[in-house]
Amino acid sequence: MKTITATERQTASHKAADYFGNGFHCAEAVAAAVLEAVGEDPSEAAAHATAFGGGFGRTFEEACGALSGAFIAIGHLYGRRQPGGGWDLPAKLGAEIRQRFSDDFETTHCATLRQRFGQELQMAECRQLVKKVTATLLAMLTHGHDNLSALPCDRPVGNRHIEA
Repeated sequence: MKTITATERQTASHKAADYFGNGFHCAEAVAAAVLEAVGEDPSEAAAHATAFGGGFGRTFEEACGALSGAFIAIGHLYGRRQPGGGWDLPAKLGAEIRQRFSDDFETTHCATLRQRFGQELQMAECRQLVKKVTATLLAMLTHGHDNLSALPCDRPVGNRHIEA
Protein backbone atom coordinates (compact mmCIF):
# COMPACT_ATOMS: atom_id res chain seq x y z
CA MET A 1 0.00 0.00 0.00
CA LYS A 2 1.18 3.50 -0.74
CA THR A 3 2.31 5.91 1.94
CA ILE A 4 -0.17 8.63 2.92
CA THR A 5 1.39 12.07 3.46
CA ALA A 6 -0.14 15.12 5.13
CA THR A 7 -0.65 16.65 1.69
CA GLU A 8 -2.45 13.53 0.48
CA ARG A 9 -4.69 13.60 3.58
CA GLN A 10 -5.61 17.19 2.76
CA THR A 11 -6.23 16.23 -0.87
CA ALA A 12 -8.47 13.37 0.27
CA SER A 13 -10.52 15.70 2.47
CA HIS A 14 -11.03 18.05 -0.49
CA LYS A 15 -11.94 15.10 -2.68
CA ALA A 16 -14.56 14.06 -0.10
CA ALA A 17 -16.02 17.57 -0.26
CA ASP A 18 -16.06 17.37 -4.06
CA TYR A 19 -17.75 13.97 -3.95
CA PHE A 20 -20.34 15.44 -1.56
CA GLY A 21 -21.07 18.29 -3.94
CA ASN A 22 -21.15 16.13 -7.06
CA GLY A 23 -23.52 13.24 -6.55
CA PHE A 24 -22.44 11.38 -3.42
CA HIS A 25 -24.06 12.14 -0.09
CA CYS A 26 -22.13 12.53 3.17
CA ALA A 27 -21.65 8.84 4.06
CA GLU A 28 -20.68 7.83 0.53
CA ALA A 29 -18.27 10.77 0.17
CA VAL A 30 -16.35 10.02 3.36
CA ALA A 31 -16.16 6.26 2.75
CA ALA A 32 -15.04 6.71 -0.86
CA ALA A 33 -12.44 9.41 -0.19
CA VAL A 34 -10.85 7.62 2.78
CA LEU A 35 -10.58 4.31 0.97
CA GLU A 36 -9.29 5.89 -2.20
CA ALA A 37 -6.62 7.72 -0.16
CA VAL A 38 -5.31 4.46 1.30
CA GLY A 39 -5.27 2.72 -2.07
CA GLU A 40 -8.42 0.64 -1.72
CA ASP A 41 -11.23 0.37 -4.26
CA PRO A 42 -13.92 2.66 -2.82
CA SER A 43 -16.86 1.47 -4.94
CA GLU A 44 -18.18 -1.30 -2.70
CA ALA A 45 -17.83 0.72 0.47
CA ALA A 46 -19.58 3.68 -1.15
CA ALA A 47 -22.40 1.34 -2.12
CA HIS A 48 -22.57 0.03 1.45
CA ALA A 49 -22.74 3.62 2.70
CA THR A 50 -25.73 4.60 0.55
CA ALA A 51 -28.49 3.80 3.07
CA PHE A 52 -26.64 5.69 5.82
CA GLY A 53 -26.88 9.13 4.23
CA GLY A 54 -28.97 11.78 5.91
CA GLY A 55 -28.97 10.24 9.35
CA PHE A 56 -29.90 6.69 8.28
CA GLY A 57 -32.10 6.49 5.22
CA ARG A 58 -32.48 10.26 4.88
CA THR A 59 -34.61 10.34 8.06
CA PHE A 60 -32.17 12.76 9.74
CA GLU A 61 -33.09 10.97 12.98
CA GLU A 62 -29.87 9.12 13.69
CA ALA A 63 -26.10 9.56 13.37
CA CYS A 64 -24.63 11.97 10.86
CA GLY A 65 -23.92 10.23 7.56
CA ALA A 66 -20.33 11.49 7.52
CA LEU A 67 -19.70 9.64 10.77
CA SER A 68 -21.40 6.55 9.33
CA GLY A 69 -19.14 6.79 6.27
CA ALA A 70 -16.11 6.80 8.56
CA PHE A 71 -17.40 3.66 10.29
CA ILE A 72 -17.92 1.98 6.93
CA ALA A 73 -14.36 2.82 5.86
CA ILE A 74 -13.05 1.42 9.15
CA GLY A 75 -15.05 -1.75 8.64
CA HIS A 76 -13.85 -2.10 5.07
CA LEU A 77 -10.23 -1.71 6.15
CA TYR A 78 -10.23 -3.67 9.39
CA GLY A 79 -13.57 -5.45 9.75
CA ARG A 80 -13.96 -9.15 10.35
CA ARG A 81 -14.02 -11.41 7.35
CA GLN A 82 -15.09 -14.51 9.29
CA PRO A 83 -17.25 -15.21 12.34
CA GLY A 84 -15.52 -15.17 15.68
CA GLY A 85 -12.51 -13.19 14.54
CA GLY A 86 -11.06 -10.31 16.49
CA TRP A 87 -12.58 -6.86 16.28
CA ASP A 88 -10.64 -4.88 18.85
CA LEU A 89 -9.07 -2.66 16.21
CA PRO A 90 -12.24 -1.56 14.39
CA ALA A 91 -13.98 -1.10 17.74
CA LYS A 92 -11.16 1.14 19.00
CA LEU A 93 -11.12 3.16 15.80
CA GLY A 94 -14.91 3.47 15.80
CA ALA A 95 -15.02 4.65 19.41
CA GLU A 96 -12.26 7.17 18.75
CA ILE A 97 -13.77 8.68 15.59
CA ARG A 98 -17.15 8.91 17.33
CA GLN A 99 -15.61 10.69 20.33
CA ARG A 100 -13.66 13.10 18.15
CA PHE A 101 -16.79 13.85 16.13
CA SER A 102 -18.76 14.48 19.31
CA ASP A 103 -15.99 16.70 20.70
CA ASP A 104 -15.81 18.70 17.46
CA PHE A 105 -19.55 19.10 16.84
CA GLU A 106 -21.11 18.53 20.30
CA THR A 107 -23.48 15.92 18.85
CA THR A 108 -23.53 13.03 16.42
CA HIS A 109 -27.22 13.53 15.55
CA CYS A 110 -27.93 14.51 11.94
CA ALA A 111 -31.07 16.59 12.61
CA THR A 112 -29.38 18.54 15.39
CA LEU A 113 -26.49 19.40 13.09
CA ARG A 114 -28.80 20.36 10.24
CA GLN A 115 -30.88 22.56 12.51
CA ARG A 116 -27.74 24.24 13.85
CA PHE A 117 -26.48 24.89 10.32
CA GLY A 118 -29.81 26.26 9.11
CA GLN A 119 -31.38 25.67 5.72
CA GLU A 120 -29.38 28.35 3.98
CA LEU A 121 -25.94 27.12 5.09
CA GLN A 122 -26.66 23.42 5.48
CA MET A 123 -24.97 22.16 2.29
CA ALA A 124 -21.87 24.30 2.80
CA GLU A 125 -21.59 23.32 6.48
CA CYS A 126 -22.16 19.63 5.72
CA ARG A 127 -19.46 19.82 3.06
CA GLN A 128 -17.04 21.20 5.68
CA LEU A 129 -18.10 18.47 8.10
CA VAL A 130 -17.39 15.80 5.43
CA LYS A 131 -13.92 17.29 4.92
CA LYS A 132 -13.22 17.34 8.65
CA VAL A 133 -14.32 13.73 9.23
CA THR A 134 -12.24 12.49 6.28
CA ALA A 135 -9.14 14.35 7.47
CA THR A 136 -9.67 13.24 11.08
CA LEU A 137 -10.00 9.56 10.20
CA LEU A 138 -6.98 9.62 7.93
CA ALA A 139 -4.97 11.39 10.64
CA MET A 140 -6.07 8.75 13.16
CA LEU A 141 -4.92 6.00 10.83
CA THR A 142 -1.68 7.86 10.18
CA HIS A 143 -0.71 8.80 13.73
CA GLY A 144 -1.95 5.61 15.32
CA HIS A 145 -0.23 3.24 12.89
CA ASP A 146 2.26 1.83 15.40
CA ASN A 147 -0.45 1.23 18.01
CA LEU A 148 -2.88 -0.24 15.48
CA SER A 149 -0.68 -3.17 14.58
CA ALA A 150 -0.80 -4.44 18.18
CA LEU A 151 -4.59 -4.82 18.14
CA PRO A 152 -6.13 -8.07 16.89
CA CYS A 153 -8.26 -8.10 13.76
CA ASP A 154 -8.93 -10.50 10.91
CA ARG A 155 -7.27 -8.36 8.27
CA PRO A 156 -3.54 -7.78 8.60
CA VAL A 157 -2.62 -4.22 9.44
CA GLY A 158 1.07 -4.57 8.77
CA ASN A 159 0.70 -4.07 5.01
CA ARG A 160 -0.74 -0.59 5.57
CA HIS A 161 2.10 1.89 5.55
CA ILE A 162 0.55 5.19 6.49
CA GLU A 163 2.91 7.86 7.79
CA ALA A 164 2.73 11.47 8.87
